[in-house]
Amino acid sequence: MAPSVSSARVQLSYPLYAADFDPFNPDFLLVGGGGGSSATGVPNKISLIDASRRDQLKEVVDIELAKDEDSVTSLAVAESSPEYLTAFAGINSSVADHKAGKNEHLRSFRIRLPARKRKADGSAVDGGAEKPLISAQATQVTQSLGRTALFKSKVDTKNETYQRVLRFSPTQKSGEPRLAAIASGLGPTNEIVVFHPRPQPSQDNVVSRVDLDTKEAEDLDLAPNEGEKGGYVLAYCTNDEVFMQQLPITSTPEAPTSLFRAAEISTNLPPSQRPKFRAIRFLTPRLLLLLRNRPQRSGADLLVLRVSKDCSQARIVLRKQVNKSLKAAVGLDVAPLNEVEGERQFVMAVGGIPGENSAIEVLALDYSRDAGLGTFRSFTYLKDVHDGPLTGLVFSNFIGSKIPATGEVGPQSLRLASVGVDKSVVVHHIPLRPFPSSDVKTPRYVLIPPGRSEAAQTTFSVFFAVVIIGFVAFLMQAFCEIRGVVPPTLGAPDWLSPRMRELIGEPSLLANRASSAASDIPVAAHSAVDEFKKSADDISATLSSAVAAATAGLKNLVDQNSNLETPKAIIVREESLGEISTEVIQSDAEVVKQETLKKWDELSESQKKSWKRKLIDAGHWAEQQGENVLKGILFSELAGAVGNMVGGG
Repeated sequence: MAPSVSSARVQLSYPLYAADFDPFNPDFLLVGGGGGSSATGVPNKISLIDASRRDQLKEVVDIELAKDEDSVTSLAVAESSPEYLTAFAGINSSVADHKAGKNEHLRSFRIRLPARKRKADGSAVDGGAEKPLISAQATQVTQSLGRTALFKSKVDTKNETYQRVLRFSPTQKSGEPRLAAIASGLGPTNEIVVFHPRPQPSQDNVVSRVDLDTKEAEDLDLAPNEGEKGGYVLAYCTNDEVFMQQLPITSTPEAPTSLFRAAEISTNLPPSQRPKFRAIRFLTPRLLLLLRNRPQRSGADLLVLRVSKDCSQARIVLRKQVNKSLKAAVGLDVAPLNEVEGERQFVMAVGGIPGENSAIEVLALDYSRDAGLGTFRSFTYLKDVHDGPLTGLVFSNFIGSKIPATGEVGPQSLRLASVGVDKSVVVHHIPLRPFPSSDVKTPRYVLIPPGRSEAAQTTFSVFFAVVIIGFVAFLMQAFCEIRGVVPPTLGAPDWLSPRMRELIGEPSLLANRASSAASDIPVAAHSAVDEFKKSADDISATLSSAVAAATAGLKNLVDQNSNLETPKAIIVREESLGEISTEVIQSDAEVVKQETLKKWDELSESQKKSWKRKLIDAGHWAEQQGENVLKGILFSELAGAVGNMVGGG
């Protein structure tokens, strides 16, 4: 049965490309878009949406922008108060300005908020009375704070550079300093600019500038840094590589480091057959969530990368294919729920295209500072959210209850907003529930209660079924022995007193119907045993099938990699709780020398047996595949890694 997720929708007068919630009041959602500078008559606008009701969305502020300029391509709320929102947007200047060599693509606005409609307990302030639509031009509810050009690309009429990405660092309290980053697209050369989001931004606010040359940043994210350097970290991805840059507060930003390059990305493959990275988000400063599209619209995957302490490299520690109905993913957002005693849950939304319309899958992932990551678990799949492409996907900021949880605390929920070219805004209300902890007064909230993994649950169910079937077979054997139908293998007649054996066994009846007992009852007993054997065979076949599917993965990976002109390095590492992860990287000496490795033939027999057992338990190898699959494998003494240099001895 699908979880209950309520939703509301409103249709606006222009196509939408960006959205963001007020970080401290999810009742307000800011959206933007438009028809650009064309003569279609479609306006360029920013709208403030009242999202306080679960069953209705209402446009409460309507800001019409210049008709001769471009549409809103990126949008984010920088800060808010009970009276105002300060927002930044990406809007290209007019054609005339381009001819003059000017493109003030970064804009800032201050928008006056309508009176809040809800109290802290969720009740309506004004009885739910409707508020009329406020025109920004009529009442001066909006103020243009600043406009500037931070990109250094040369501006002319042929240059189509635009601000494709705008992201802010996370915030949990009002007035907390934040950092912002923008990335350009469609330029002859592209770049990323990190800056302090002052109300009137200028070149003096720039913290870092990353030259991408002819590549584009598909997505980027910011997070507070860990360790002695402090400050922030910037993560961004091109379509085939992931980078990270440390941004210390008191020193010059370091050069970006290439953390990860997809194993399947090879110059030997045409672009249509290469997977491409689409979006990136921080889970923690050392855990990155990466959204990757498979080639030829064959699906998408979520990857979790663990970044080394020195931010010099990363490796895959978790992966999951998103709903198989999604042919290609177009959007990703993550909502970290509140942390209690080092444990928290992340809620993720992936927007994609299963066909002509857009859909969204919502998932959850548990994290513990001590135990590490759990597994991806799908919560719901929302079909036909938009008619046509989805262009923006954003969660509200979850802060949680600030007071001890009592019966008076209202239900908690996340809001997930999406916008599309179909001119519609959709907000889903995703229910959360408190999860008990030792500190019962301040429970953490979860989307899905933490529990056993699907594999553990399946194993437990199969084991329990085998125990029940075995117990029933035992009782049938004992009963048949007591009645004298089968030889006393278990010695069951000796368990009872003579009187009980006489009552149960009924020897006179057996004497009168000896021939029948000799034929009919054994047949029934043998039939029951056959049924038990059949059930056991079915269970064995199911388990064998599951094991075969899992163990085929490593063999297939070796076979595929051996066909490449330039074979890569297959890395198999032992993670926490005995899990094994696989990763394919470039087989360069810099990677290999970072670990102390031994070849398969250099290992002792006990070490070989130990690694075989680990691979079998993790479902990555089976004995029937033979040791040829393992030939050339290198084992890490320090990190517990297996590095397979395909083609090596």
